[in-house]
Formats: sequence, structure tokens, C-alpha cells
Amino acid sequence: MERIIIEVGDATAKRWRTSSRKRREEISQEIEIRLAKKLMADSKENFIEFLDEVGETMRQRGLTEEILNEILNEDE
Repeated sequence: MERIIIEVGDATAKRWRTSSRKRREEISQEIEIRLAKKLMADSKENFIEFLDEVGETMRQRGLTEEILNEILNEDE
């Protein structure tokens, strides 16, 4: 993984700093997927390859389908 810097508003930055490590990791994963989709929109093949890489990384970190569904359904 490579670290990048994204500018956010003061309130968002404060909430980020006070969030648990687990919550920050979940948010980072979601942001990575959304960024990749936007940045690779013109290349479906590259995007699918990226998703495969992310999926493998997440499996290695213990992300199960059950946990992923919980994350995706949080707003419901």
C-alpha cells in the first residue's frame, strides 16, 4: 500500500483523528475503492485487476463477506 494525502474540512479531520483505528481502516478501504473506480473508469480491465488485488489484500487482513456486508449496509 502507498500513502496519499487528501484534503478535507476541519470537522472531518477532527472526526477522523478521534475515530477508532478499525473505523479508519474501514473508511480507508471504502475510499480506496471509490477512488479507484473514478480513476480507472476508462479502463475496465485495469479496474477489475485492481479489485482482485484489493479483494486479496482484504482477505489476508481478515475481511470476510459477512463483515463486508455489515459495512455496506451500515446506512440502511
